[in-house]
Amino acid sequence: MDVQEIYTTTEVEQGLIELLIECVNDGASIGFLPPLKKVEAISYWHSVEEEIAKGERRLFIAKQGEKVVGVVQLALCQKANGSHRAEIEKLMVLPQQRGNGVGRALMDCAEKMAVKLGRSLLVLDTRKGDVAAKLYTALGFQLAGEIPAFAMSAAGQLDATLLFYKQLP
Repeated sequence: MDVQEIYTTTEVEQGLIELLIECVNDGASIGFLPPLKKVEAISYWHSVEEEIAKGERRLFIAKQGEKVVGVVQLALCQKANGSHRAEIEKLMVLPQQRGNGVGRALMDCAEKMAVKLGRSLLVLDTRKGDVAAKLYTALGFQLAGEIPAFAMSAAGQLDATLLFYKQLP
């Protein structure tokens, strides 16, 4: 497995689209509801591309051979009083690759980049009950709290989200 930062989505766009669609359709709570249409996925990755170009976001991918098997984003806070922090967004790993260290490797790259960029605080959220919460805790993130009825599921149920943070050296 190869994990790297990418500066444009162009060369791996199809893999990113497939990953997003598969994760959403598998039940991931990452801002979309299933079934996710390809046109929505394309539009999303184009918006990510624009934010990368503006220096507002960093994108890390994991590849197995030529196949994109995971991705995570580091959103750099653009507020004057938030230049010390960044948010981990949309950690996605193909369902068949979960449990193989892909998520951990992606998170490690994102955290190292945050430190390199002078960010001293990482924040993230994840749906309550998702396996990702265990990963974040294992990586040293602290649970800050829970927000009830935060995100709607495909079944129309309102799920709670857990807020995590990690202070960096």
